[in-house]
Amino acid sequence: MQADLDEAINLHRAALSLYLPDHPNRPLFLNDLGISLRDRFRRRGLLSDLDEAIGFHRAALALCPLGHSSRFSSLNNLAVSHRVRFEQRGFQADLEKAIKHHRAALALRSPSHSHRSLPLNNLAISLRVRFEQWGVLSDLEDAIRLHRDALALRAPGHSNRPSSLNNLAISLRIRFEQRGIRADLDEAIEHHRAALVLCPPGHPRRSSSLQNLAICFRVRFEWQGVLTDLVEAIELQRTALALYPPHHCDRSSSLHNFAISLRLRFEWVCVLAYLDKAIKLQQAALALYPPYHSDRSSSLNDLDISLRHRFKQRRAPSDLDQAIEHHRAALLHCLPTHSRRSLFLNNFAISLQVRFEQRGVQADLDEAIKLHRTAVTLRPMCHSDRSSSLSILAYSLRFSFECKGVLADLDKTIELQRAALVLYPPAHCDRALSLNDLAVSLRDRFKQQGILSDLNESVELHRAALALCPPRHSDRSMCLNNLANSLRDRFQQRSVLHDLKEAIKLHRAALKLRPKGHSDRSSSLNNLANSLRDRFQQRGVQADLDKAIDLHQAALELCPPHHSDQSMSFNNLAISLRARFEQRGILSDLEEAIMHHRAALALRPMDSCDRVTSLNNLANSLRDRFRQWGVMGDLDEAIKLYRAALEICPPGHSDLSLSLNNLAVSI
Repeated sequence: MQADLDEAINLHRAALSLYLPDHPNRPLFLNDLGISLRDRFRRRGLLSDLDEAIGFHRAALALCPLGHSSRFSSLNNLAVSHRVRFEQRGFQADLEKAIKHHRAALALRSPSHSHRSLPLNNLAISLRVRFEQWGVLSDLEDAIRLHRDALALRAPGHSNRPSSLNNLAISLRIRFEQRGIRADLDEAIEHHRAALVLCPPGHPRRSSSLQNLAICFRVRFEWQGVLTDLVEAIELQRTALALYPPHHCDRSSSLHNFAISLRLRFEWVCVLAYLDKAIKLQQAALALYPPYHSDRSSSLNDLDISLRHRFKQRRAPSDLDQAIEHHRAALLHCLPTHSRRSLFLNNFAISLQVRFEQRGVQADLDEAIKLHRTAVTLRPMCHSDRSSSLSILAYSLRFSFECKGVLADLDKTIELQRAALVLYPPAHCDRALSLNDLAVSLRDRFKQQGILSDLNESVELHRAALALCPPRHSDRSMCLNNLANSLRDRFQQRSVLHDLKEAIKLHRAALKLRPKGHSDRSSSLNNLANSLRDRFQQRGVQADLDKAIDLHQAALELCPPHHSDQSMSFNNLAISLRARFEQRGILSDLEEAIMHHRAALALRPMDSCDRVTSLNNLANSLRDRFRQWGVMGDLDEAIKLYRAALEICPPGHSDLSLSLNNLAVSI
């Protein structure tokens, strides 16, 4: 209880006041008061408590020269408090002092000392924290070695063996996330299971052991895509949460982890109830942090990610605006040196970019790119997460290229993606995604410049990404889909039917991995339909075009009003209907195509990157109808639409030449 801790601190202060400065017990009482203040900081997040704790620990150490019986505990306590303050403020000096004091404490415990495992464990934790900050892999390797040494000294029956098992497992899991070596993750799960066995119901560490094991299962799900892992993670987290009373200091963390798993389940099965529950849990976690709490920024950031996901599904502007305001608040309360500031910057930028996609306000995209650039500067060359920051910045620049048509943005995107890919070792869990991103950008550049080597490299990179995503991998359907798209582009360039045949086969495989309810099913339906339409144009088999139209209609039915893919589905269905009109001459197909093109255009914001395409497509269909019926109003409207497309098509845009040609033909 908070009142008990406050009373304990007051009693510690009273006891300390009774001891003269040279009393032999003064270091002990200084340390005890410092520990209580640090505990209160962890509950309330008031940094003044932590600063005062460090002051008392320093005072205790000053009273403990070499050889003093309390020197070890004073070094250890001071080191722990410095590390905790580093985790809050991000001052490198605090972490370096923590490591220095932990090393000094370890030196006071010989290899045969009964308490040597404690300084081994604490030094390992601080080295792991430094790895997470600066990404130097040797720190993580040293941490794992020290944790193994500590575990060896805590034989079965030792009261702290569960703690050592969990700490070693956490470091192994982090190494797996960096290097992608399955043995690390398997060993981590094995150690977490062993720790849980040692923490039966009623044990004070049972809830944290449940949480740690759940996180490993969630990581394995993200790597392999086996849904039972995620289901087990959720059940473990549900059990852990039930063990925390309403005002427990770790309840907010438990709520947070449970919410992340539920959000991941939503992303997998596309059931909004899971996302709504995740948001409810994150709001409950946020409510447990007072306005000044040092962890409030992290809680705001995680809630905002979920709100952004829900916006993409329901298109409620309030969700996105609330997410952005929370991101601003999170950054405002996050010190420039905070270890997670780069992450907060990137997530804020992503939300701004999503709002730009929705509303077309250029200032949002410009601010997003600026924030991504700042995030990269906070992750130096040796940082383990620099690759992800480079990739995210590259994505924003590619999006800017798609909107403005400035080829320099695309060239810079490819440069950043190549730099990111180099930083991922062959077995890294994010290497497939990095290969995929670079391949997509090379494909975009091919569409601009027509250099076949870009497209060929894109195909090979997509193949390499697919090879890293075995069956049941969560990203396999995406890799199948993207490889198929590049092969389809190459077919359109070289007319080699084998490329189109393989593309159709891959699209069918991707569609099988996206059953009803999957968030990307409509995209797969559209892509398969587009490839079948291409085959119809190549071979003239009417069944291919009819099947394409059926698939486009199925895709459209999966897009509720205001869904992000609705305009694309309208557009694709209209293109196929127009193709069938050109084949059979049935005017109802052309009328329906015009109707769907109008619907697609209505969904494109005035400054949308895709508005030029919709204007041209609608104009093309109206021009076709003019040729059939001779109604001058159709031709006048087509010319008006072509002019509108030219007005918003910036220099260098991929549709500029097409827009000029269409207008010229119609005048």
